[in-house]
Amino acid sequence: MTRPLAVLLALAAATALEAGQTRRFVADTPRALADATGRGVAIHADGALQPLSPLLTVAEFSEPLGLALAVAPDGTVIVGTGHPARIYSVRDGKKALLGEVAADQVTALLVDPQGTVWAATAVPALLVRVGAAGKLETVATLAEGNLWDLAWFRGALVAAAGNPARLLRLTTKGLETAADVPDTHARCLAVSGDTLFAGTSGKGLVVRWSGEGPVVVLADSTFTEIAALAVAPDGALIAAALTGDPTMGKPVVEDKGGEPSVTVTVGDGPPPTPSSDKGGPATSEILRVLPTGAVTSLHRFSKQLAGSVVWGPNGPVIGIGMEGELWALIDGTPAQLDAVDAAQVVALESAGDVVLTQGPVKLMRRSGAPRGTFTSPALDAGQPAAWGEVAVRAQLPPGAACTMRFRSGATAEPGEQWGAWSAATPCAAARVGVPPARYLQWQLDLQGPATARVERVEIAYRQVNLPPEVKELTLHEPGEVFLKGAPPADRVVEVDHPDLSGIFTTLDDGSADRQISLGKKYYRVGYQSLSWKAEDPNGDPLRFDVEVQPAGAGRWWPLRERLETTVLALDTQALADGVYRFRLTASDEPANPEEPERSARISSYLTVDNTPPRVTLERRGTEWVISVEDAASAIARVEWNRDADLWQALAPDDGLLDGRRETFRLPVAGAAHVLAVRAVDDHHNRAVAAVEEKP
Repeated sequence: MTRPLAVLLALAAATALEAGQTRRFVADTPRALADATGRGVAIHADGALQPLSPLLTVAEFSEPLGLALAVAPDGTVIVGTGHPARIYSVRDGKKALLGEVAADQVTALLVDPQGTVWAATAVPALLVRVGAAGKLETVATLAEGNLWDLAWFRGALVAAAGNPARLLRLTTKGLETAADVPDTHARCLAVSGDTLFAGTSGKGLVVRWSGEGPVVVLADSTFTEIAALAVAPDGALIAAALTGDPTMGKPVVEDKGGEPSVTVTVGDGPPPTPSSDKGGPATSEILRVLPTGAVTSLHRFSKQLAGSVVWGPNGPVIGIGMEGELWALIDGTPAQLDAVDAAQVVALESAGDVVLTQGPVKLMRRSGAPRGTFTSPALDAGQPAAWGEVAVRAQLPPGAACTMRFRSGATAEPGEQWGAWSAATPCAAARVGVPPARYLQWQLDLQGPATARVERVEIAYRQVNLPPEVKELTLHEPGEVFLKGAPPADRVVEVDHPDLSGIFTTLDDGSADRQISLGKKYYRVGYQSLSWKAEDPNGDPLRFDVEVQPAGAGRWWPLRERLETTVLALDTQALADGVYRFRLTASDEPANPEEPERSARISSYLTVDNTPPRVTLERRGTEWVISVEDAASAIARVEWNRDADLWQALAPDDGLLDGRRETFRLPVAGAAHVLAVRAVDDHHNRAVAAVEEKP
């Protein structure tokens, strides 16, 4: 054989897209920055990063609990503690004790439009007012239940209470029930215009109240508690919903008769892992509740418990009850906004710029020159990669500074097993400069003024080129070919029925997955189909070379080069009868012309047989003895007819049609006929022998 074989059909064009040699990670949208870790860096809706003033500790408190927070119009911060229950004011960094309440804890604070400070407690349930002279005055006491939140609504103070759940309104007679709530506790309140909203504990309801008549259930969540509510500018409610610990680490009050007992868990230890019939272990989610009652999920936290929420300049700001973190949701995309040196963030005010923590109890406030650190999530190159140039687009006014550093690793979760951080370099001249690895993380340090912005970070990389993988190499049955469409009309012959003697006869409808990828199956005598599956770990497009080797020969003969198909139908009539095998070589040369990788796979041996069997008929008395012999292939079918009638199958003497030599017997007819015998081998070669039959 001195020339490549002709190829009849070019099938199944490769679907791999052209892969660029250099790819890029681009971070310029909130979604591209999802799950980032920030300390003092905000993400805007357009994906820009902005430094924030740091959260500084303004005051520390010796009490184990700090649960209530309010900010007066003049900037004075009011803090309520527990065990003992005390009320403090903090202004210009100075802490002043306003008084101590004869209760277990201050659960809520409110500064009304006249500047009066109100406080609520749980056990006993007291409503306390801070007088003009700073003296505490108990305004109302509940005979049963607890007070959990306060709001100013339609010119009056309204309290959320439980158990039982109800809304209380302060009148000249004290706290009176204004509306019952269908749950165990009315947990939190929010006011939007002329509507009061309440979140409940037990069933996780959101109810609304107009100020008159009963409450209306707006939404029934799948959670056990709505821990906090905030009103978005468009009127939608942002709800921190959780299943599990309904107190978010607050004291659990047990009334066993006599004096109530209070169990307090404080410190850095792990939170409890409660369960309920509405979701199992403790989980939390941020929900968006429309005025129509439609509820959508903005984000479900995998391990954090969202205990407080306010509306910030770019979207919801969430305080994490058990992690000491602040998170932001920008267009539904989560990113850690800040972290504090405390076990829990329990309350937020002033769009998240005022923070109350617990474990220890601290009041923190943003102040000073803006500066923050932003750490990207791990970037996955898909394969080990070499890291290239960094392009940073930023708006840095005078006095602003931006530096970057990088690290790489082989695991999806960054940690000590990763390489060390590179040295910090100015963003304008940043280079990755870390060893090749599958994952990369970048960290950006950005400092003020507040108008400083990083708008886009782009990092080039190129995967380390890996060789292709030939997953399968299949030799199909002799004569099988595969077409995506019907064969040309001038090539369709003998389509009476789909048997081995037909040519271009449809055999099935291509319903199997593998069949769909190849096309419909047809027969064409003299052809051998070869198909394969190959993948490139880098996603590069592949080209294929096919070679053939006769048995016992050392040399491979080229059949076709640079194929883009995954199946070939070869005209084996260009080969002499014999035994051969194929070798398929896959190459990623189109995407890597300077250093292509290759891999090869060898097929099993196959027989090329283009010679029909030999048929002889010998009359012996009252029967015909028919001998069929094929030089290379097993006999597949032997049939007979008389006078061109229908073909009928013959059974061999040994009862099994399985060899290259078979003998058959047929009774002689009692009248004159023309007897014909047809033999077909398993390569669809056929021969016909006919004799004149006399009585």
